[in-house]
Amino acid sequence: MTEFFEADDTTTSLDLRRLQRQKRRAARRKWTAIVSAVGLVLVAVGVSLGWNFIKSFAGGGEDASVADYDGAGQGVVQVIIEQGDAGADMAQTLYEAGVIASPEAFIQEFNSRPDESLSITAGYYFMQKEMKAEYAMDALLEPSNRDELKITIPEGKSVDAYFQAIANLTGYTADEVAEIAEDTDALGLPAEAEGNLEGWLFPSTYTFNPDVEPAEMLSTMVSTTIKMLDKYDVAEEDRERILTIASLVEKEAKKDEDRPMIAGVIMNRLDIDMMLQFDSTVKYIAPSEGVWTDEEDRLIDSPYNTYMYTGLPPTPIAAPGEASIEAAVNPADHDYTYFVTVNLETGETAYATNLEDPLANVELLNEWVAENQSSDDEE
Repeated sequence: MTEFFEADDTTTSLDLRRLQRQKRRAARRKWTAIVSAVGLVLVAVGVSLGWNFIKSFAGGGEDASVADYDGAGQGVVQVIIEQGDAGADMAQTLYEAGVIASPEAFIQEFNSRPDESLSITAGYYFMQKEMKAEYAMDALLEPSNRDELKITIPEGKSVDAYFQAIANLTGYTADEVAEIAEDTDALGLPAEAEGNLEGWLFPSTYTFNPDVEPAEMLSTMVSTTIKMLDKYDVAEEDRERILTIASLVEKEAKKDEDRPMIAGVIMNRLDIDMMLQFDSTVKYIAPSEGVWTDEEDRLIDSPYNTYMYTGLPPTPIAAPGEASIEAAVNPADHDYTYFVTVNLETGETAYATNLEDPLANVELLNEWVAENQSSDDEE
């Protein structure tokens, strides 16, 4: 009997421990299931919130809850889009200016038109207040809404013409612009120009923001000239010489086809130390009416007087355009040492290798002038 009860007590203790373990496992499975269920709910909620957030910023469908105006707006306000602004930056700028009802409305529109959004550039814009985001986007893509200053300088002008044009546009005086231009280091003028801006202000049409300062305008023109010289692989040590030759071509040629021809004449004369004898260089130091100089002008003692000194003038005499720069880099290969423009209206030019022929060409020019009464109007 004793042995029986001892065996029974042992079996009961093991069963109890086994039952307790089973209960603990069941409890753990229960809590694991609850935690997993809660986790799934949280993940689902997170995914839903994340998707709605992405849709609001990625244009994945307009959210009806996003505030937006209905119309094209009213009144006028100026906004500034900064360089490097992203869509969200533009949206905040427009919102703070009262242009749009909410940044989110513009962001949706901006991101729904990815190709067009890349075309929005930095600058000042005239907008209207209370615009529908779609219309605000359209306004930023319309060039006529830009608030900008535009300046056009034709080829063949001297620095004084630039100073006056900049003054007219900015409210400065020409003298004030000229004083600003004296700090050529600040303008990025290369050392080879030796502090002289003549010829280094590229003639073109430029657009600037309305708050532009003369120094920025001048600097832009200088950098444009450098880019043009780089385009034609002009070495730094040759830049001033090429611009000087190009300026002579610009003043002497009337037609693009004559530019490389005249550049060739210049090179041929320089090669044999023959005076250039260009009226344009004398007029640079003694401006006067008409296309020719007189004997008194040609007696002025100046390195710019190519009737008195051989070689090139010390600096360019005007701002050459791209066609003249290209001609100076790639002059025509010929034997001509003379040229005469025989028709000041069409620019027809005759070339010669000896003195007799150009004298005959001068007679043709005199006949044209006599028939047309005066060449002064053609200057």
